[in-house]
Amino acid sequence: MNVVVVCSASGSPGASVTALGLALTWPRDVLLVDADRTPSQSILAGYLRGDVAQGRGLPGLLQAHRERRELIDALEEQAVPLPEPPARGRPAEGEKPVTRGFVPGFVRLGTIDLFNRVWRDLALTLAAVHPDVIVDAGRLGVAGLQPDLAEVADRVLLTCRSSLPSLAGVRMYLGPLAELVPDDRLGLLMIGPGRPYPAKEVAEQFGVPVAATIPWEPRGADDLANGNPLGPRWRGQRLASSYAEAGRALVSQADARRAGEPVGAGVDA
Repeated sequence: MNVVVVCSASGSPGASVTALGLALTWPRDVLLVDADRTPSQSILAGYLRGDVAQGRGLPGLLQAHRERRELIDALEEQAVPLPEPPARGRPAEGEKPVTRGFVPGFVRLGTIDLFNRVWRDLALTLAAVHPDVIVDAGRLGVAGLQPDLAEVADRVLLTCRSSLPSLAGVRMYLGPLAELVPDDRLGLLMIGPGRPYPAKEVAEQFGVPVAATIPWEPRGADDLANGNPLGPRWRGQRLASSYAEAGRALVSQADARRAGEPVGAGVDA
């Protein structure tokens, strides 16, 4: 299965909201993992409103590791359902529903350093589980991307906006990230292309393809971030459609790479 890591360089380009949007529109079974080492619990407190985790998440995986239990079993125990926005109409006859799960992140800062001994086993487990995995790695910070996650990722996406301040952050963090991630697995995920620089120009400037673009929709992103009710029309809106399109492209690219087939460079807009 595929492992997609979403991270950000600086500021608030929307890594967590983008990872959530991708998970909610992913074309097949998916598990969203909050692996932010500068945690804010934004998905748990926002979209999930903090009332469904029941103590589950990365701390539970740490405990399972201490007890020498298989993490692939513990991962299922520590995941909670990721509820979908209501759909319009009934699913097509014979259509299998997509299963979406979420593993909450750290709830105490002291747990982060203790988790250092778990990252390797967790990364290998994520690469072996049945559903695709989207990892919200959050803001890179001085520690950078966790190396074990970088090693197993089929794609690492650095989120950015097209403004100069955001691109300055990309320039600062892209070098160390490129040392961890092979060229064919590293890409930019641009939020709001053309504000003011187009995706093609940014890709040429940094020598890294823009794997997908998400339109500038601050109101829709705010609804996701804060857990505002999403109606049955949500999937038809531009923001949700762009997440779905990006997800389909990422799945297609990862599957082609695994099959040894040519993979497109990225968007050209």
